[in-house]
Order: sequence, then C-alpha cells, then structure tokens
Amino acid sequence: MSEDKTPPRDGTPRDDGEERVPPAPDVPPETAPPTQPVYPSQPGYPPVPGFPDQPGHGDQPGYGAQQPDPAYQEQPAPHGDPVKRQRWVIGGIVIGVLILIGVVIWVLLNLLGTRPEAVVATPSPTVSLGPLPRDTEAKDFQVGDCFADFDPNTSKARAVACDTEHSAQLGAIHTYAQDDSFPGTNALREKGREVCGTVKLDRAAADKYVLLQQNVYPSTTSWDRGDRRVDCFIVVESGNTITEDLLER
Repeated sequence: MSEDKTPPRDGTPRDDGEERVPPAPDVPPETAPPTQPVYPSQPGYPPVPGFPDQPGHGDQPGYGAQQPDPAYQEQPAPHGDPVKRQRWVIGGIVIGVLILIGVVIWVLLNLLGTRPEAVVATPSPTVSLGPLPRDTEAKDFQVGDCFADFDPNTSKARAVACDTEHSAQLGAIHTYAQDDSFPGTNALREKGREVCGTVKLDRAAADKYVLLQQNVYPSTTSWDRGDRRVDCFIVVESGNTITEDLLER
C-alpha cells in the first residue's frame, strides 16, 4: 500500500507515528459548500447557492470584501479645535500684557506717591490787611507789597501804595516746610539768590531806577520760632525814590 502524503484539511502536519486516518469521502461539487465567496465575472452568471445577491450592484459584477491595507491607516483627528486653541493662546497673551501694564502703573503710582513734593516759590494768597498805609508784620508780607523806609532787619515795615513814594517792593517768596531742619546760613543765602532769579520786572519802569536785590532769610533764632520764609526785595540804595509798581503784571 502506498503512503498517503496529502495534508489534513486543517493544514496541520501529519504525524507519521500515528495510525493513518482515512481521507474523507469526496463530496459531489453540487452539494459541497463553497470555501470562499465566488462572484460572477460576467453579467448573467447564475447566483451561487448559499450567497445572497450583493445589494446595490444590479447587473454589475460583484466584488468581494476588501481587507484593509495595513500601510494605510486613517489618521486620528487632532484633539480639540486648532482655531479655538489659537484663540486661547492669544487671549492668554493679551491678559498677560494687561497684567504687566497694571503692575507697571501700580509701581509708578507708588513711586510718585512717595516722592516728596518740592516747595515752590509762589505768591502768598491775597489777604485784606486793612487800608494803606499800614504797619505790617514780616510774616504777613505779600508779593507786590511796596514799603516806605524799608529796613530788612526789623520785624515790621510800613506798607504803602506802590504809586506813592517807597524804597522797596517784595518780588518773590520761598517758604520751607515746617518740619524741615535749619539748612544753614550759606544755604539760605543761596536760596535767596535763587528766589530773586525768578522775579520778573516791568522793564519800562525798572529802567528808570538803579535797583538792587535784597535777600531776607531766617536766623537760627527766628527759625526756632517758626520763621520759614526767604524773601527777595527789589530796593533802591537810599531814599523813597520809587513811585510806581516795578513788577511785570
């Protein structure tokens, strides 16, 4: 008897050490179930028993199921909307810039708020001290006041109308803060020169006279009593020879 070399139907190799299993009897072709789909290659081919007609193809040839190509895989859609992500990024940048601007403004406001205010020489407010002429305390002198027989070493002076004879006119004032310490005589003298530099004269009137600048500033004793004024007077060397307002209006 010849040896059967036909492999089993399931594809497993035979074991030569075991008893041979007789082959399965042949099945007539018309009754054997098909092992794979058979599709007609031409129109009018008779349908194969056991396989329903493919829907939607009509008289066109049928096509077997296609296996997906492993080389082509559908790429997953990116997570989230890229336009929305871009808007979020731009919004975050804008918010960051606004916060930075707010911090800078806050710092600047704090720096400006803690900066000590400079004391500027400004005219004293106009206060009605009574009709002229009158004797006036030095603390009540006002810019523009004219004085007859002016003596800078006294605490009072006689204020008169500027269109009458006088020897001095107050041109400018600088006032130190009450909590300032005594700056020293030299600093006060220099401050007097600085204050006189701010006086603006009426050149038509001033050119008629030989004018001088007279600085009056506190001593250590008057400073301790609260005197904080540095005054600049426009004066003549002697006599009440000025008969008009010398300041530019």
